[in-house]
This record gives sequence, structure tokens and C-alpha cells, in this order.
Amino acid sequence: MRAALSRRTFLRALGVAAGALLLGPYRGYSQQTITIGVLGSTTSPLGQGILNGAQLAASELNVRLIPGDLGRETDPARARAVLTELISKGADAVVGLSRSDTIPALLLEIPRLKKPVIITGTPLLGTDQVAANYESFKYIFRAGIVNAAAQAFDGGEFAREFLVDQLIKAKILRSNAVALVGDPSKQSADFRSALLPRLIRAGLDVVGNLADGQAGALLERLQKIDVPAAITVFFDAKIGAEFAQSWSAKRVKIALFGWNEALLFDDLKGAAAGYVVVDFAAETATVGPKTLDFYKRYQEQFRARPVFTAATTYDAVYALADAVARARTTEAEALVRALEGTRLNGVVGVIRFYTVEEQQRDPLKIAIAHDQVYGLTKTGGAPAFDGVRPFYTQISPAGTRVVLYPPEYATGSYVLPPHFG
Repeated sequence: MRAALSRRTFLRALGVAAGALLLGPYRGYSQQTITIGVLGSTTSPLGQGILNGAQLAASELNVRLIPGDLGRETDPARARAVLTELISKGADAVVGLSRSDTIPALLLEIPRLKKPVIITGTPLLGTDQVAANYESFKYIFRAGIVNAAAQAFDGGEFAREFLVDQLIKAKILRSNAVALVGDPSKQSADFRSALLPRLIRAGLDVVGNLADGQAGALLERLQKIDVPAAITVFFDAKIGAEFAQSWSAKRVKIALFGWNEALLFDDLKGAAAGYVVVDFAAETATVGPKTLDFYKRYQEQFRARPVFTAATTYDAVYALADAVARARTTEAEALVRALEGTRLNGVVGVIRFYTVEEQQRDPLKIAIAHDQVYGLTKTGGAPAFDGVRPFYTQISPAGTRVVLYPPEYATGSYVLPPHFG
């Protein structure tokens, strides 16, 4: 196990002075100070995004941060120890976590620690315990990123409204035949299984469901099927990156749409140009009044494009500050009740959480208590939905992102990948 960083060294890595971040109140939030622990990592882009997003929010709010470094983020024992340490150092609540691997270990501690934990980087696990055992797990929330069931539902909506109604009917894609491709992980397999019936109901002819641990072999298998497009489901960043690079280098004329974790934080120096990848934050004014300001200030401070975990964690810190302002206390039970009543315009959309009752009566079976609400209902303004939506963004040759879907947030139109010419 990698040796833990000292707090002084860790804060220096974040680019702030040693000591807790205690900054002035901002935009009318409570004078009550809340201390927030951060489950991030300096060794991964998504983990660093969590740390940076929390830091940026804290610079605007009456918030004290205690950063916790999860290292390579997949060590359950370390995650459990870091969570316990953050609470022992005085954290009233915790935000972060970009990997689901460690959540089962954290579930052993959360009923004992009794502090709100807001997951900001993974759609899996944690909140699935809330409805069944509310008293033990009511402390768990997920902000900004919708769960896997909602993502699969949204994938079906994208397939129907964008692929079928726009690209196929306009003959930009020559037929409705597609293949599902992904890595051999259980996460990819489960998600492809959930997505498959949604794609079929949307009007696509799914003629292959392929998985392979070797990106080159997977691409060869895909080419043999002879489809105009493929829906990707990559949760292994290495395989996803190699697949995108080979697709571009070999000039494979199959349009790619879908999930690829590697492309959430790395555009592979142009190798992924033309790929349409699902993201959970987007730089477009129609998401809400805070969005463009966040992107501007983040890039000024960190000299980098923010990954989605930076935006979702930023929103989670704001949600906690808002909850303290309404509860007028940092006591855990009161914070949980206040978080359950959250309705906040965030960087990624409207931040609010499903209730147990909403989960029980949801006919679509995508509502999970204390999960981020999936924005299905249109509001008629900005933001355009009553929750948050995944963004389907096409990577341009320059590495910038063009939002294609939902149409309310679009910043441009689909173009065939440059190597198709």
C-alpha cells in the first residue's frame, strides 16, 4: 500500500496553504461553518477532479475542507480507513468517491459513523441500501451523476430521438443496424444487458453484443459484423483508450457512440475525434446560470479542462452549504433531512434527491432513494429539466466537446469522424 501523504504535503499538492480551508460566506449562505471531508485522489484524473471541485467551492463558501487521499482508489481497506480518519478529524459530512469498488467496505462504517456521505463520481452502489434499511443508510446520497438504470433509460431516449430520428432518417447512418461493444468487466456486461432492450425498443437492430479484453481483437470482431455504428460500453479506461486509438489509426468507418471512461478525461491527442461520448458535465449556458462561470473559474485556477467529478463535487459542496443554511446546524440527522429537501441549480443541472416514496411508486424503476434525480420532466427554462441529464458530446479534432443531446443543451450538430473522409 502506498504510504499516506501528510496533510501538509497533500494540501501543497492541491495548491493551497497547509491548514483547513476556512473562507468567507458567499451568496447569502449560512454563517454556520461546516467541515467537509473529501474522498479524492492525486493519482487519477477523476480523483483529482474531486479534490479540485471541492477546493473551488470552498473558496466561495463558509466551508472547512479536510482532504483525504484514496491513492489508487480501488483499495477497500484504505478507503475505509480514510473515511474513518476524516470523521475523526471533525468532518460533518463527506463528498467524493469516483470508484464503486470500495463502497461495500464503506457500508460497514457508515451506520456507525452516522455522517452524510455524498457520492460524486460513480453511478453504482451505496444508495441502493437506503430504502431497504433507512435508519442505517439514510446518510448516503449521490449528487450530479445519475444511476446506471437512469443512464440505460437515457441511452434508449438518445437512440430513438437522435440516432433513429435524426441520423438514420437523414441517411447520415446507412441503416439502423448497430453493435454493442465493451470490455469484459461485470460493470460493462451488466450495463450492456440493461441497455440492450432499450436500444431495440428505440428502433435499432442490435446485431452483435461483443466484449473482449484486447482492444485490437474487439475492433476486428466489430469490423466483421459490418454495421454503420456501434454503441460502446467501456469502464476499463485502458481498453477504452486503446479501442479509440485503433479505431482512428485504422480509419475504421463505423461511427462510435456511448460510454468510454477514458474519454471523460483524455481526448487521446486527437485519436478520438468524431467519437460521441456520454459525459456528466457540459460547458453550455443552457444547463444553468452557474455553469459557464464554473468552467471559466476552474480553468483560470487549475489551467485544465474540468472532468465531470470536479463539477459534481462542486455541486455537492454547495448542496451541503445549502442544507446547513436551511437546517441552521451541522447535526447529522438535521443535515440528512435538509439534504432530502434540496432543490438547487448546480453546474450540471438541478440538484435534488429521490425520496423513498418516489422510489416505491416509480413506474420506470429508475428512482433510487437519495440518488440524484434524473431530469425527465422539462421545465421550459434554464435549466431545461427538473434534475440532471447525461450529455452526449462529440469530440472535435481540436479536442473540444460539442454537445449533441439532449437537444435543449446542444451546442452544435453531429459530423462524421474526420477519418471517414
